[in-house]
Amino acid sequence: MLLSDTKIRRLIPSSKCTPSRPDKYTDHDGLRLWIRHTGTKVWVSDYTFHGKRRSFTHGKYPIISLAEARIAHQHLLEQIHKGIDPRIYKKELQAQANGSHSFSRYADEWHAKRKDNLKKGTYTREYNQYKRDIKPIIGDMNINDITPLQILAIGQEIEKRGAKDMARRAILQVKRIFEYAILLGATTNNPANNLSKALPPRKKEHFKRINIHQLPALLKAMNNYQGDIMVKHALWVICYTFVRTSELRFMQWNEIDYQAKIWRIPADKMKMNRPHNIPLAPQVIKILQTIKSYNFDDTYVFYNVSKGKPYSENFLLSALKKMGYRGKMTGHGFRGLASTTLHELGYLHEAIELQLAHEPNNAVSRAYNGAKHLDYRTNMMNEWANYIDENLNKATQQN
Repeated sequence: MLLSDTKIRRLIPSSKCTPSRPDKYTDHDGLRLWIRHTGTKVWVSDYTFHGKRRSFTHGKYPIISLAEARIAHQHLLEQIHKGIDPRIYKKELQAQANGSHSFSRYADEWHAKRKDNLKKGTYTREYNQYKRDIKPIIGDMNINDITPLQILAIGQEIEKRGAKDMARRAILQVKRIFEYAILLGATTNNPANNLSKALPPRKKEHFKRINIHQLPALLKAMNNYQGDIMVKHALWVICYTFVRTSELRFMQWNEIDYQAKIWRIPADKMKMNRPHNIPLAPQVIKILQTIKSYNFDDTYVFYNVSKGKPYSENFLLSALKKMGYRGKMTGHGFRGLASTTLHELGYLHEAIELQLAHEPNNAVSRAYNGAKHLDYRTNMMNEWANYIDENLNKATQQN
């Protein structure tokens, strides 16, 4: 049955509609109306060209009416009959109209230049966001014709999905692409400047963690944990070293210097893209030697034998929930706990921040990054491990 304006106006996303799987309603001969999970309605032509199934997006309803969509679809079928791929034809027309100054041209160049300098996961996340959220709205526009309101619309559309941080990152990406185009002389104005301020302020959420007075009970629960022995080892290592969960998960045997008692994490695995040295207390060395005796894997320390790969992102969180700490403690919470406690015990702020692998804010902080001050941090980490053991003994002796 053909679509009508009345029927189209009544259409809403179904319960089966998802961000990656819109609802699709057929008009005729390959013309379809897609209903996205946000409620946006888009005209799409499905067609076959040289034996391959393809699709062509005409635009949104009601900006493009039902009658206009049918005319555009008929024109598309005529192009195919002449042996012209509609998608290639559209790009050629846009390039001519824009004088090869489309936003997508500079965006693609910007992403290509960054590919070799970013972690693979970071590059993939940013480029996928560009293709999914940015390119469909302003990609084909002449870079000199794009306005702040059009860029802001990108962020607002993302916010409808509840992804507020992603909305800010999208606008920041547009801003940086414009900065790149300005350097090339393609434009003189950056309409994305200060736009993030137009979005609702971000509410900062802290990772759940216990306080220092609750530490003995947690350590006792860890000591009595009856689950996966490797998860138990991981809980103790992160407690002694307070590294990020991702750093622990992908810890490799070749990063451990047993002679110097240091775990050397390379820059490409660190959040700040700087190598990080972690002095290992005797307690940690003993745990690593125990794990090594299992001969589970020659590459990764915390290797999940049943899955054939390192443990999943939430493996520590799941264990803490089983121990009764749902909503009270996370793997990341060990970092905040260590930071607060070490400050209260009187250790130097600069040394603590460096051990947390935070960005140094001044010359004094940066100075502690050298081997010259490694002795201070080694002593601090050994005393922290002993402090943990003392609290465990306290909890054990109480019962």
